Formats: sequence, C-alpha cells, structure tokens
Amino acid sequence: MKEILSTEEIDTLLEMFRAEEAELDAANVDAISSQISEDDDAPLISPVNLLKPNRISREHLLSFERYFEAAAKSMAATISEKLRTDIRCDCVAVEQLRLGTWLNQVGGPIAVYQTKMEPLSQPVLFSATTGLLYAAVDRILGGTGEIVKVVKEFTAAEYTVADAFVGPCLDRICESLEEVVKLDWTIEDRFANPALAQIVPPHDVVLAVYFQASGHSMLGDLRMVIPYASLEPYLGKLSHVASSGFGHEPGSMREAVAKSLQEVSVDMMVQLGKTNIPLRQLLELSEGDVVPLSTNVGQDLVAPVQGIPKFTGQLGTRGNRLAFRVGGVLDS
Repeated sequence: MKEILSTEEIDTLLEMFRAEEAELDAANVDAISSQISEDDDAPLISPVNLLKPNRISREHLLSFERYFEAAAKSMAATISEKLRTDIRCDCVAVEQLRLGTWLNQVGGPIAVYQTKMEPLSQPVLFSATTGLLYAAVDRILGGTGEIVKVVKEFTAAEYTVADAFVGPCLDRICESLEEVVKLDWTIEDRFANPALAQIVPPHDVVLAVYFQASGHSMLGDLRMVIPYASLEPYLGKLSHVASSGFGHEPGSMREAVAKSLQEVSVDMMVQLGKTNIPLRQLLELSEGDVVPLSTNVGQDLVAPVQGIPKFTGQLGTRGNRLAFRVGGVLDS
C-alpha cells in the first residue's frame, strides 16, 4: 500500500475539496448531533465551512455596518475640517475574511498602521492608500493636495504629519463603537509592506471594513482589520434591532404598526356617476350645459378610497352640508 501521495493525487484531492463548498448535509449533521447527545461528556460542536469563514453572524454584520456607516459620516466631517476642503467618506463594505485573504486583496502602495486598541486583546490594522495620505499631508502643510508623483514609503517626518490625519479617523471609528466597547487607541508601528501586518495567523478570521474617501483632487481607500477573537467577547452587546429589525418575535410589532397606520390620512370621494362623450362635444361644453350620467336616481353611489372602490351608499345632507351615508362595504 502506497503511504505517500503523489503531487497529482494531492492536487486531485484539493480540487475535490474545493468543489464541495456546500454546507454539510443535514442528515449528516443530525447524525453527528445525535451521536454527541448520547455522550454527556462530549464537547458541543457545530459544522464549519473550512473555505469560507462564518464566525460572525449576518445580524452582527448588519449591526457593524450601521456603526461604521455612522463612522464614515463623522470621518467625512472631520477630514473636511482638517484638510479645509469638502471630502466625502463612504463605508463601502463590512465583511469577515481570513487575514491572508485580506492581505492578498490589498492593493498598493499603502501605509499600514498597527494599533493597540484597549481593551481588545489583539492589534488592529488601519491602512490608507499612499496617494490619499500624501495628498492629506500636503493639504495639512498648506498645499493644494494635488500630487504629481506618489511616494511608495513615507519618511518619519511625513508619518508625523500623516498622524494628524489618521488620528482623527481612528477617533471617529472608536466613537462609533462606544455602544459595543469603549476603545482607547495607540499606534504601535507603521510600515508600507502589507506582508508585515501579521497580527494573527493568516487563516484567522478578521472583520474587514472598507471606507472610500473622495474630494477635490483626492481619492483613496481607508481600511480597518479587527481580529475576530478580539471582538468575540463583545458581540453580545451588539444592538442590531434598530438597523435590521431582527430580534423581534413575528407579530410582536403588530399593535405599534397598527397604531401608527391609524393616523395616516387617506383620500375618499363619492362617485356620482360617469359617462363617455366625444372630444368634440367636450370642447363645445359651456356654462349651463347638462351632461347625463349613467347613474339612475335612487341608485347606490360608489365611494372609492385611494382610487379603489370601497363603499356604496346614498347621497344626502347633514345640517347644511352634503353627506354620504354608507350602505355597504365592497369586497376588496
């Protein structure tokens, strides 16, 4: 029996593994669960897709989106004031990735800040495209921000000025997450090579946030990477009800919605009748002319609500005003 696989056999196995990206079959999961339940000492396990990280739930991701969208708006105002020009900042994406995947996706040249954010247990990465950061440095120093040539790596002096741009961005991000955890950041290191950003093993899951800043002669990306292991203790504090509607039992909001809808104004009218006449006759109509309707005297009239026939009844008076007495309700 051959104990060592050839290169071709290994490649074949890897291709088979990649082709099976679907979730574990439900029957297999049930079988595993029943087997575990028979052994009280067995650890609780759940199926994990080894190719795609699923550590952060969809509801939690939606909550993070809400927080980082608020951070983007605050960052836009702060950056605009700092650089004395109108800057737009958008939260483009919030997703869970493996650190190795994120490192492969990051384009260059970029400036990477490794930060310590107490009380998070692991370092956090914040990066900015060099073109955006260099333009910001030029604006801070009194220039126009129009950069002809972008340097690949900053000097120590340039990083000192760049910190005046990065620091307020980190402040706004930390403020947006105060409902989850109060963060206190400090910069540990700065470098231009993303390969040096090995804050956790490449296969570990991270929360990756992607901002895009744009303005007059300025365009670039701001990215942030937070290890999942650091966030896990605080996920229970996420309030995703306001952003996604999750967290309510089905039907629990019925009374509140009904109460709100009861105050909504709707249009109701009484249709006395209708007729069809030639356009020539319509153009010849003048004051005093009579247009016969299809409704007979004493026949029920129709009262549409928002243009949809809803009630039938008779025309009458109430005091010195015309009124409509509801005689029936039409099937919708």
